[in-house]
Amino acid sequence: MNLVPPSFQKWLLCALATASAFGNPPQFTPREAIRAEWRRQPPTFTEAQRAALPAADRARLDLTLARIGAPGAPALLPPELEQPTAAAWEAKAKTARTPQERFTALFFLNRLKSPKALTALDGLTTVDARTWPAHLHLEAQLATARLQGGEVTPALQGFLDALQTAGKVDPVRAQAARLRLVMAGKEKALLPPIPTTPGSVLAMMDAWNRAPWEQRRSLALTGFKRLEADSPAWKAFGLAKPSSTALAESCTGVLSRLSEGLPDPAPVEAFQVGRAPWPCSMNPLSLWYGYQGLAKCAAPLPGIQAALRQDPPLGATSSMLLGALLPALRHQDPVAADALRGRLLQGPDAIARAAAIEDLPAAPADLAALTERCWNDTQFEAQQTLIQSYARWKLSPEAQKAQLTPWLLHPCWSCRYEAWQALRKLDPATPWPTTPKPTATDEAILNEAIRLAERGKPVRLRITFSGKRGVTLKLDPTIAPMNVANLVLLARKHYFDGHLVPRVVPDFVVQMGSPYDTMDGGPGYTVRCEDSLAWYGPGSVGMALAGKDTGGSQFFITTNATPHLTGKYTRLGEVEHPGHDLKLLDDLELGAKIVSVRVLDDPAGK
Repeated sequence: MNLVPPSFQKWLLCALATASAFGNPPQFTPREAIRAEWRRQPPTFTEAQRAALPAADRARLDLTLARIGAPGAPALLPPELEQPTAAAWEAKAKTARTPQERFTALFFLNRLKSPKALTALDGLTTVDARTWPAHLHLEAQLATARLQGGEVTPALQGFLDALQTAGKVDPVRAQAARLRLVMAGKEKALLPPIPTTPGSVLAMMDAWNRAPWEQRRSLALTGFKRLEADSPAWKAFGLAKPSSTALAESCTGVLSRLSEGLPDPAPVEAFQVGRAPWPCSMNPLSLWYGYQGLAKCAAPLPGIQAALRQDPPLGATSSMLLGALLPALRHQDPVAADALRGRLLQGPDAIARAAAIEDLPAAPADLAALTERCWNDTQFEAQQTLIQSYARWKLSPEAQKAQLTPWLLHPCWSCRYEAWQALRKLDPATPWPTTPKPTATDEAILNEAIRLAERGKPVRLRITFSGKRGVTLKLDPTIAPMNVANLVLLARKHYFDGHLVPRVVPDFVVQMGSPYDTMDGGPGYTVRCEDSLAWYGPGSVGMALAGKDTGGSQFFITTNATPHLTGKYTRLGEVEHPGHDLKLLDDLELGAKIVSVRVLDDPAGK
């Protein structure tokens, strides 16, 4: 089967023939790689032609084929990353020598719940503490390893003490790790109290949420009736008494963690504690997180039911928030939920429509009309949810094929790819999808990607947050040209200005770029993934995804190493000044406002 469009194949063969006629070896340039990766069609080279390529071009071709990922393409990830096993990583732990190798082995062994995780740190001495990267934090990984049966040897303790002496142990991470160990009975007492800041509150609540609900129940029901400095929660978390400013900045973060920390199903008592209104209780991001917690309560809540019957229900003033509220309404008032679902299915908001489709237990009678509405949506969430729902609705294989096949011709590649994945489960011989016609936006991204890649210099983006705080990103267009170009074009349009940071996970990531100030949505189009084996160390910048080739405007910055993201999320670059930038991100409040994102030293900018 020929997987290459005839026009592209003809152009490529012509180019090779021309090069051969003039005695020049064949080439595979960055420009050709970018175009091929956008087309998602593997370029055709014979073995002789591939062997004749310069080494850099040959490596570029191999990476392009792996990134495209069509059937028969070479694998991008090695087996230990594609399908990690304890045996593979225990073997790697024994030979790990560099900080990167050691951290990665420790990380994966912890994820695999191996009691041998700490073998990745065997052999470290006090001397090694001098060269250990300051931002490669071990506190959480050490706690996890101990909770899974690992023992800290005297030699390892000496290394850890030397890290402490060198100032390479973060007090917030150390206290969060200690809180987990105390709650599990591995330690008797917390460390001395640390300052209460937005970052430390999130870190402690994340650690606290990892304990069983029964262990957290009493504090959850009594310590957060009001957001006040005298709450017993702060002492229980190893935090100092907070200032009024710290409380105000932490408000949305506390509400988000209370919501996330509820068991599922959640007990009625968790919603009957008589909380007074909090300063941020009607903040859209706070509501968004709160609705997720409310959805966990399947039992009737009379007070909530009354509030749901108000207009607007529970302060949900937008279709997007109504969509977020729908799962909670489904439990509390099914009749009202049916009515709301019908409104959202026919309304103009694609994100709300996705929530409504998710609420459908079976295919609707007007599936054709719903398909037409989703087909024309600019946000991919509704399209993706519908495509994935055919199987969830348990349509027959023949009916699923009938619904999925037209999506192979959708103008958006992500829809074509999503449909192909679903069809391939029904018929493994389903042909790889063809490429849609490029839109004007596609061409703009491609042209900018080629320009930046051929220029070969890093692109610097300056993110300014409220309070005159800022971080600088240094992005590499030679590794991820389309994704770097996309962020550059969005920044030039001031796309990010005025939006909020909807995700802050201590010791993991800070995510931003949603047009809805949640973790929903994008710019109205998707961008191809450009995965590589570049390591996700602290301060790495990556594209947020809902599946392969679903990037758009949302991106994240890691605040510690995250090796499991390597090769699975497009890595664009890293923060330029980790000493400053990572410290700021560690303490960024959930819901922080983005004042601006600007391209620095940009001759093409305006």
